[in-house]
Parts: sequence; C-alpha cells; structure tokens
Amino acid sequence: MSLPTPHRPLVVRAGLCLLALGCSSSTSPGQNIEGFDTAAIQAAIETASEIPGMRSLLVARNGGLVSESYFNGIAADSTHDVRSVTKSFTSALVGIAIREGFLRGTDQTLGSLLAAVAPDMSPEWAAVTLDDLLTMRAGHDWAEIPGPSEFSAWVSAPDQIDYILAKPVRDPPGTQFTYSDGSAHLVAVALAEATGMGAADFAEAYLFGPMGLGARNWIEDNRGYAYGGVALYLTARDMVAFGQLFLDGGVKDGVQVIPTDWIENSTRSRTSTGDAVPYGTHYGYFWWSGSFGGRDYYFANGYGGQFIVVVPSLELVVATGCKWWQTGGRAPEYWYRIITLVMEEIIPAAR
Repeated sequence: MSLPTPHRPLVVRAGLCLLALGCSSSTSPGQNIEGFDTAAIQAAIETASEIPGMRSLLVARNGGLVSESYFNGIAADSTHDVRSVTKSFTSALVGIAIREGFLRGTDQTLGSLLAAVAPDMSPEWAAVTLDDLLTMRAGHDWAEIPGPSEFSAWVSAPDQIDYILAKPVRDPPGTQFTYSDGSAHLVAVALAEATGMGAADFAEAYLFGPMGLGARNWIEDNRGYAYGGVALYLTARDMVAFGQLFLDGGVKDGVQVIPTDWIENSTRSRTSTGDAVPYGTHYGYFWWSGSFGGRDYYFANGYGGQFIVVVPSLELVVATGCKWWQTGGRAPEYWYRIITLVMEEIIPAAR
C-alpha cells in the first residue's frame, strides 16, 4: 500500500474484522458500516485532513475498525510521542501493580514509596498518596492548565524529581484539582521503586506483551525513570487497542490484562476539573470524562490533539494523532479542532 500524499488521507475501512487483521471493505456514500453514517464519517475525514500536522484518525466499533485514516505521509506502523495520553497508560500500570502485589493500594504515601529516592522530602509531600496524584489533587503549586505552563522549565531542570518536590504543597491533598505533569511523573517513579522495574519494562511484561504489542519506546528523565505523563511512543493502532481493552473489561484473548475493577475505578468521575478543558468536566485516575449529546465518555488526552476517546454505550473507540511538535505554536488550536471533530462529527455519526 502506497503512502498518502501530504494533507490527503489514506483510508482503510473495516467492517466486522478484528483490529489486528487490518482488513478492508469497499463502501459507498450514505451506506451504514457498523452502524455508522458513512457519508458523515467521510466528511469527518475531510475535516481532519484540513488540520495542519494531522497524523491519524481511527474509528472502531464493536471491536472492529470502521475507518483508518493517515495524513501527511504517516503510515500505520509510524510511532510518535503521544504526550499526555501516556498518563492513562501509567494509570493502567498502577492497577496492574496493585493486582500483582507490588503496590498495596492507592492509599500508599510518597513517604513510604519514595524514601530512598527523596530522603529529604517534606512532611507535606510525604503525606501525599497515590490517589491524590492520580486524581491531580496532590495540592502542590504547579502551572500547566491553564497556561503559561512550566512544563518546559521542568523537563529542562537539572533534576526532574527534585524540581517537583521543591514545589510547596499549598492545598490539603485530595481537595483541589491542579493538572500537573509533576504528579504523573511521581506516580511513575513510585511504580518503578515498588516493582523494581522501569515503567517501560513493566509495561512490556504486564501490558504491552499481553496486548500483543511488544516493547514500546518510553523516554526517561535524567535519573533513568520513564516520564509518567509524556514521552511514550505508540502507533495509532496501539491507541485503539488500548481503548478497546478498556471496553472489553481489561480482557485480551481470554487473559485479564487490566483488572476490571481498576478500569471502572480509573474511568469514573472522582473530581470536577472546573472545566479545565472543553469536554473534560471530570477526572478519574489519569482519565478525563464527561457527557455530550446524551452520551457518557472518557478519554485519554494529549497535547496538540492526541486522543483515545471511549464511548461505552456505543462500543466506540476513536484515536487521533497530530504532529504537536510542528504546530508553530498552534497546538492548542489543533487540540480543540480535533476534540470537537470527535465529539460533534464522529460520535453523532454512530447509529
């Protein structure tokens, strides 16, 4: 199959085919495929093709690909840093680590988990729990959403962990939603300390391997800990497969990869975001959630337009990717255009 020309989509549609098979079938405008209005889906693909830097748009229903589109020379096996979609994978690893006995539960504190990593941690930080971090309610000072963001200052700091723990804990943990890549990174550090494995190795053994994906690149900080909130490299199909795994209750080929109760607990609303982002009114364990057009959904959300949107009532998964690093400062605009496309064009096209 040849690569698409720039700004035009390569489209593969699948009916009842399994995701891993990548099979296709021809369609005609106005025909329903897997309960979709095909003309509406094609219109959505055209809209996506007009977004500069758009990489991919995949739609799956009932476990099969309905539409698979790539843009700007991207192929199905192309990977990229999915930015904060990474957080939802980190969350899943925590659930697995609890099941496997590496972690006792989300009530564990940083004082007990990171004593060797940060022996001079303040008492306020030591009292913060995994639950506080996973729900973005650690209470520490941080600027990210809304901007201006200190993300760049953090990743370029001499020591990323020290940078986070130097932040004062201003609010009682568990009370105020403050979106923070620092919180996500501390979860990954705690996971590594508890399991004795880096997040990438743990994921390969307990998540990516059972999913049939194998190893995936995951960038590390300057101490060798994988970034808990960003820098996981995935294909668009990986993203769809992860969303489908959640729809399937964490089961893949008869194997319980992610505990069912963790899926329920991590995707349900645990706190209001104060409308921190459009369509993301609530937050679970590193998953955003909300309701639009009478449909409840949850989504993994990455800078510049990286999304995994899951609509349980429709058995629907939508995954998107965009070249967030090539936006000329327009990443927030592209983010909004892509999430609006999903919510207002793709989801309503489902019958």
